[in-house]
Amino acid sequence: MEVKGKAALKEFRKKATMVFQDPYSSLNPRMTVADIIAEPLDVHKLYATKEERRERVLELMSYVGLNSEHANRYAHEFSGGQRQRIGIARSLAINPEFIVCDEPVSALDVSIQAQVINMFDELQDKLGLTYLFIAHDLLVVRHISDRIAVMYLGKMMEMGPAEEIYSHPLHPYSQSLISAVPIPDPVIARENKRIVLTGDIPSPLNAPSGCPFRTRCIHATEQCAESMPEFKEVAPNHFVACHRVSEVN
Repeated sequence: MEVKGKAALKEFRKKATMVFQDPYSSLNPRMTVADIIAEPLDVHKLYATKEERRERVLELMSYVGLNSEHANRYAHEFSGGQRQRIGIARSLAINPEFIVCDEPVSALDVSIQAQVINMFDELQDKLGLTYLFIAHDLLVVRHISDRIAVMYLGKMMEMGPAEEIYSHPLHPYSQSLISAVPIPDPVIARENKRIVLTGDIPSPLNAPSGCPFRTRCIHATEQCAESMPEFKEVAPNHFVACHRVSEVN
């Protein structure tokens, strides 16, 4: 939908919500769990009585595996994983269609990460949600994503179906990222050729001309410095921004 003006923005906020990266700083320490989860309901006035509000909060808590006795506690009384569950419950309060998940498991222990990721999958199936899942952990990305977009310095380098990106990455940056994914089988891992990038990441405030990846790309030519490559479809639903994509694959 096109968002123009305050009215459209308010309507958009009913359809799109967000789960933040840090479960320790994204929850108000002065509010109870019930008030944190109900805050979107309060803002958009989505209940008629306090009892209706409480029932909705308890329903949301049950979605994310929290007990009703947790409702009157404060965020500091919970572990990181439980706090993130509170944040997820809050994001579900207004029945959104779209949720932006900004590295929602990066601050959690690995064992807790798996629980939260599985919960995201279950909620998606149950509520029909669409996620924009932002992450650096490529194993997490592969597990949860249907489509993957690879970005570098704020520019889209490649986008396509998750399995296609993992099995057949076309952009040199994507190829380097995929080569770094740990492989549990030691035999296959020894045969895997790691593509190590050289040089430092340029500043986003002073990005290179043309393709932003060219200063670290072994395939870069003068053309890469002169112009940003077109983000074009090179296979069904598989898009790449690279002048030399057909030559290097």
